[in-house]
Amino acid sequence: MFRTIAAGCLIACASFTVGATSDSPRLNTKFQISCPGRPTMTVTKAQYGLTTLMWPGDHFQIAAGKQRSETENGDKVSIVLFRNGDQMVVNQSDENIFFSYDGANKLVSCTRSSERDNNAVELQRTDASGHLAS
Repeated sequence: MFRTIAAGCLIACASFTVGATSDSPRLNTKFQISCPGRPTMTVTKAQYGLTTLMWPGDHFQIAAGKQRSETENGDKVSIVLFRNGDQMVVNQSDENIFFSYDGANKLVSCTRSSERDNNAVELQRTDASGHLAS
């Protein structure tokens, strides 16, 4: 099941990068975050607000879009809501990341790696009967 979901996301990510040029913004990037309470997670961001989250043990989550908000002291944050209830909160001024597991009210502080390009995989196209399309 995990492989099917991962393949679908790779196809989606590949289709988002079609037509990108060297001077266009980075459309498909990834980075890793380390948060207390879970193994290191890989976050992949693609065009149109698609975000995926993966961690060891065949765990894979997906989110579409993000919410924008402010903290009480006026810091702008973006909040990514994953399908399993996890939330990733990014402080827009300093790129600090906080995480909430399964919708819990407690945020934990995370460390992150630098963001890098995520090379999309180009898959062969097939028609409805499974034959290679020309």
